[in-house]
Amino acid sequence: MPEATRQSIAGTGSVSGRGLHTGERTTLTFRPAESGTGVTFRRVDLPGAPRIPALAEYVQSVERHTVLANGDASVATVEHVLAAAAAHGIDDLLIELDGPEPPIGDGSAAPFYHALAKAKIVDIGGAPTWYRIGAPLALKEEGADYLVSPGEGLRLTVTVDWPHPVIGRQSGCYDITPGRFGSDLARARTFGFAAELESLRAQGLARGADPSTGILLSETSVVGTELRWPDEFVRHKATDLLGDLALVGGRLQGQVVAFGPSHGGNVALARALKRAASQATAVMG
Repeated sequence: MPEATRQSIAGTGSVSGRGLHTGERTTLTFRPAESGTGVTFRRVDLPGAPRIPALAEYVQSVERHTVLANGDASVATVEHVLAAAAAHGIDDLLIELDGPEPPIGDGSAAPFYHALAKAKIVDIGGAPTWYRIGAPLALKEEGADYLVSPGEGLRLTVTVDWPHPVIGRQSGCYDITPGRFGSDLARARTFGFAAELESLRAQGLARGADPSTGILLSETSVVGTELRWPDEFVRHKATDLLGDLALVGGRLQGQVVAFGPSHGGNVALARALKRAASQATAVMG
């Protein structure tokens, strides 16, 4: 069996647009990184171009999105970017931003997934860092329930339950591979409720939100778009979960069952897994 090696990208790829919460226009550029350096954001618009490691210990906020910070430098809404990188099995990556938040695009991880694919995923040598657990781990956090069991590969089983006629209770089970992520999850969009927009904007959130940046819901229906799947909502929550769990800082193996996942719960789970999991050099078949 061939030995697994760390992966990065051979070229570069960029995505431009405005951020969901800040509303600021930015360009995000993926660049190759050296083996062992991990996934790192770099704010090229700030003096000294400070770097922010994509690790759970750098999480600053989990209110409606995941925000990382290192000193005075921060980057908001990282979950879609990190989900795409994790789905491709990328270990080392430099993510440059000329503003405080990645572009939201259509509200999905697809722009980042495709930009990374076009940049070409390549082996760069060195052993990946694997996170596995030896026994089941349960966690309750902020109304979310999680159970993680040992297993090969990474499988996410997610359930959401909203008292809304378009959503209701939805469940899905997703094996995370580059191809399956691309077909099952990458195009699933973030969603929000029209009744909350004014309040969120008063809090400095959702300043870039409109019907083109995700799924907007009235009290009874979807506004200004059509669903890509009837269960697009749970698919997007699985994408968010994958992106937040990437903050363990390595490749996660196991079966993750999540009921009502939130960014706060996801990040708490990433921290718990990092404490509990064993790290090892993997042999892949």
